[in-house]
Amino acid sequence: MAILKNVELYFAKLDPKRPNATFNTENPTWEVQIRTKDKKQAAEWKALNISVKPDEDSDGKMFYKATLKKKSKKKDKSSGELVANEPVQVVSGSLEKIDPSKIGNGSIANVRLFQYEYEMAGKKGIASMLMAVQITKLNEYIPKPREDDFEMTDFEVNTVAEANGVDNSDDEDF
Repeated sequence: MAILKNVELYFAKLDPKRPNATFNTENPTWEVQIRTKDKKQAAEWKALNISVKPDEDSDGKMFYKATLKKKSKKKDKSSGELVANEPVQVVSGSLEKIDPSKIGNGSIANVRLFQYEYEMAGKKGIASMLMAVQITKLNEYIPKPREDDFEMTDFEVNTVAEANGVDNSDDEDF
């Protein structure tokens, strides 16, 4: 297991009930983008065989990013069928559980990975699976209300049969 310390988190999709199905509807993933502005830290990630890419923010400042994932389903060793995988654990600095939907962009965390060797189509490598996230600085995500949302209004319920004074209990057509 590897632990990446003091990483910035972006686009966290870690809700156990709602893994990201954008790219794979049959086996959605829990995922988070990690970022750093530190070249040395990015080099450490590369040394761990993490696919790190350079990018620029809106101010033109350079940063390095990588996306870490965990599939929501894994193959059962005996049957070969897909079975539910344990979700990514999300805790605070004091190891108490945190609601993953509250993680906002720019939160700081330590990230635990499980790394393993693989061979696929004659290609060998080391893969990283996201296992746990320890939030050390939470930028709490609070969704903005939409400008075109509904307002509170009166709500009335009428049962159609009662409202018309009609008893439909003997209708054979329904």
